[in-house]
Amino acid sequence: MINSSLVRAIVLCSAAIGVAACHRSGAARPVIAGLPVGMTLQTIAQGDSLFHARSCVRCHGADAKGAQNGPDLTTSKHLHVNGTYDDFVRLITSGVPKDSIKVSSHRFAMQPRGGTQSPLTDEQIRAVAAFVYSLSHRPGT
Repeated sequence: MINSSLVRAIVLCSAAIGVAACHRSGAARPVIAGLPVGMTLQTIAQGDSLFHARSCVRCHGADAKGAQNGPDLTTSKHLHVNGTYDDFVRLITSGVPKDSIKVSSHRFAMQPRGGTQSPLTDEQIRAVAAFVYSLSHRPGT
């Protein structure tokens, strides 16, 4: 059985290689329909990698469908954001204090910038936000 994260990574990498090939060849860069300005497949792939390497995965799960301490990020029903890319950036930057958590089973606060041990940079926050945005803005979500 193939891991869905592996399949997603392969698809994203293949798309990024295609974009890079078009860019290097001098051809016009393809338009990525529906993505906010400045968001690329490479940014989404970087965010995917960071999401799975950092503390995000502990609360939201490897498939981002939620776990005991974090909500499902693959649905368009968001608890703490309005669903825009900028609002995901805001939330990851500022975190969610424990007293603002809307689901009682989610017992821990979401730390600003992914936590104090190794906080995410602004660029990394934008990448993770791009990945999370892409999860809930796919056709059929």
